[in-house]
Parts: sequence; C-alpha cells; structure tokens
Amino acid sequence: MKRNTLFPLLLAALAIGAIISQFAGETGNLDADSSTHFAIEDTSRVTRIRIADTEGRAALLERMPEHPLGLWQLNGQRLARKDATDLLLKTFKRVSVRQPVRATAKEGVLKMMASAGKRVDIHLDGADAPSKTWFVGTPTQSHTGTHMLLELPGKGRSEEPYVTHMEGFTGFLSTRFFTDENEWRYTGVFESTAEAIASITATPLDDVGMEATLVWSSDGKTIEAKGPSGTLDLPQQLLRESWLRFRKVHVETWNSHLQPAQQDSLRNSPPAWHLDVRYKDGRRTELDLHWKSPIMDEYDETGALLDHDGSRMFAVHRGECALVQTFVFNPILDFWRNLTATKPIQPRS
Repeated sequence: MKRNTLFPLLLAALAIGAIISQFAGETGNLDADSSTHFAIEDTSRVTRIRIADTEGRAALLERMPEHPLGLWQLNGQRLARKDATDLLLKTFKRVSVRQPVRATAKEGVLKMMASAGKRVDIHLDGADAPSKTWFVGTPTQSHTGTHMLLELPGKGRSEEPYVTHMEGFTGFLSTRFFTDENEWRYTGVFESTAEAIASITATPLDDVGMEATLVWSSDGKTIEAKGPSGTLDLPQQLLRESWLRFRKVHVETWNSHLQPAQQDSLRNSPPAWHLDVRYKDGRRTELDLHWKSPIMDEYDETGALLDHDGSRMFAVHRGECALVQTFVFNPILDFWRNLTATKPIQPRS
C-alpha cells in the first residue's frame, strides 16, 4: 500500500477511536452517577407505588401477594388493572438514560416538570419510605424519549434531568403514569373458572331474542338451557361455548365520559339487556347493558342504518356506569338472540 494512501486511513482510524473512546467515557460517567440509576433490577421487590400529579390527584397501588389473579389494590379499596401494573413494573426494570438534558433546555424542562409533571414514589420490600422517586416530565420533541429526574433517600433530589427511554421501545413513557382512578380500575365483571359458575341468565329487554337460563344438569356433567316454556333442545357444544364465555368478561373502562346527571339518567332508564350470573359460593353478579347513541352513521349487515352505536354500549354494574365494547358482548348475547327459533324439548308422557 502506498504511503499517501496509508496516512489518511490512519487518521480516520484515530478519529473513529477517539469518538468511541469519548462515547464510552460519557456512558461510563452516566453509569457511575447515582442520579441516573432509575431502574429497579428486581421488580418483585416493589410493594407499593404512588403516582401524584400537580393537580392534587393521586393513585396508590399496593401489591397483594395472595391475590389469585395477581392484582394490586388501588387506593385502598378497589382493584387495579393488571395490564397497567405489569406495564409499570416493566418500565421500572427496563428504563435507561439516553443522555442528559442539554444545558440550554434544562431550565424549561424543570419548569415543565414543576407545572405538569408526575411524582412516582417506588417502595421496595414493604418499606414505608420510598426507595426511589421518579419525577416524570414531558416527552422530547422527537417523542422518542421522556424527561425524568431522580430522588434517592439520603442523597436528595438530583439537580440534573435526563432523557430516558426503553430499549426496544419507540415512544415516550409519561402516559404510563396516570392518576385517574377510573382509568386504573380493574375492568373485570364476570371472572371465575367454569366450574365455579352455578347459573347464567340473560334477558333481552330491548333487543331480539329470548330469556333463558343456563344451569348444570342434575348430575353435574352437562349444561341445560331453560326457557320460559321448559328445557331447550340445544347441542351441548353450543351450551358449553356460551357458558365458557363468562369465565372472563370485562368492561372497556369505568370512565363512561358521562356527566353526573347523564349517569343518573342512564341508571333510571330501561336497559337493553340484563345479565345475571350466580356462583356456587353464593356470589351473584348482575349487569345491565344500555344502547349508546351513535357518534356517526353506522349500518348493519343488511345495510340498514343503526339507531345506536355499533361499537360500544353503556353498562351499569352495582350502580356504576361504564363503557363496554360490542366486540366483547355481541358473541355473548348472540346465543340468546338466536333462541327465538329454538323449540323446547317436549316432556315425555
């Protein structure tokens, strides 16, 4: 190789080496700085999480080790959505610092955190005091990072905010830290094993179909459908499929987006359906489904204009209003909707 070719290559190699060395040095400096240690290596140690916003709202999440579904307690009296608590734990484990906030942007980021940020207290091993506190701010302009600041016991609050992210995830993290109780609430209404259910009754009040109750047969080996005129002659596979659908039924959200007066009106209006599930341990769960006014023109499979929302319905459960998806409830209700043409079993003479 000629000398005049070798020299530029040598300079390029030295420049690349300097860049790599500088980058490694910056990364090492960040790792050595405790104010960047946001992550929780073992999230099984997290026993309590409190998220507070600048408007005085807060969500308190507490682990319930003995809960059969792995649910957390919400604000001391309700259950929290498992998908949301799992996402928090995943965030605690995988968060990392991408870079410090630029000096020119630092003041603005801190002001934004003070006015619209969230405080997240993370308690480990049942401790009363938080082991780490995150201050979660706004996304970066590219929406691929999130401004955060860390507070550690004995060391106080860091003066330096950082841009954080999660490897393998494109987007920002601040939306995972919300305080609205209705958004946090566990959405399960009917949830159990198939064997724990004693009976299922559905009654169409403003829809096609027929009221019928599914029950175990006297020998406990098959399921029977009992209509107004007697036992219905239906395939056991169809009955079992309908029965199994009640093992896990959820509303979409407890945030009905209705004003208090509208909620009162909904509770006092006649429902489209009434569902009543009784369990062998004596529990009973009832749910009323109400039509929801359409927000746009929608048509059924015959091309007829629907007079209600085809995607969502309202639900009332124990006096509380919720939104439900027809995607979830139509497969359940269709069994009863199709009973109009079903003939009862004729009793033996």
